[in-house]
Amino acid sequence: MASGLTDDELQKLYTWIDEIPLSRPKRNIGRDFADCVLVAEVIGHYFPKIVQLHNYSAANSSPQKLYNWNTMNTKVLKKLAWQVTKDEIEGIIMARPGFIERFLHQLQFKMAKYRANGGPIKVSISNNPPPPVQQQQQQPQQSYQPGSISPPPPPP
Repeated sequence: MASGLTDDELQKLYTWIDEIPLSRPKRNIGRDFADCVLVAEVIGHYFPKIVQLHNYSAANSSPQKLYNWNTMNTKVLKKLAWQVTKDEIEGIIMARPGFIERFLHQLQFKMAKYRANGGPIKVSISNNPPPPVQQQQQQPQQSYQPGSISPPPPPP
């Protein structure tokens, strides 16, 4: 196997991809995912807050595909605690056999781990109101002593 995956793993992978609503039909998985647009849609399907689909445009040229993949690497995969190597990106862009399958298989595991860890480690904003502010107890006023700089203000 060029992807290093068993037939059973490949079948599960293809079934998983078929269950996700994508913007274009899948004809040849290597070519269809080469420009990274469908990868962004797959991640966006599960985690819409970490991927901005408008950053990825359909591409036929290698430079635009590379731009999309570099954007994916720096903006999205980084949040999944993962980076794809330059060689892997090149293999995917060139639609080399097995490269996209291996990537998608790893993506499944990275997304599962991300979900299990509760997503990004950031301060979350909750709907719970903040704890009540405790009022400070008024300290007794000090009496005026001769020789101090100024007398205390009169009581209210």
